[in-house]
Amino acid sequence: MSEARRIEDALKGFLENPQGRASDSDEAFSSLLLEFCELLFAEEEDDREKMSLSNLGSFELDEFFHFYLPDMHPGDVNIQKKVKDFLKRFRKYLEKKNLLSKAQSEDWKEFFQENGI
Repeated sequence: MSEARRIEDALKGFLENPQGRASDSDEAFSSLLLEFCELLFAEEEDDREKMSLSNLGSFELDEFFHFYLPDMHPGDVNIQKKVKDFLKRFRKYLEKKNLLSKAQSEDWKEFFQENGI
């Protein structure tokens, strides 16, 4: 794995180099994930270094997927279905660019299996 990258940089790289078919909603889902991470990790401006991709594990993905998305889009009963494709392609991008450690990749794999992604 290369040096720890910020979540924001990884999302920008993903949007600039779409894996497979790019979705019109990728930018919106990227913004939601970044907003969630900022709320979770960067409560104070000095904590922005905590927004490293290495801090985004299955627990955080679970919170984003099961709580944050439905809370932010209560009228969209299909929000989780829509974001599954985004998360799958984002993970593929991260693995292709070697941005996840082996342990983190296994952690994400567990989340994906538990949620049918």
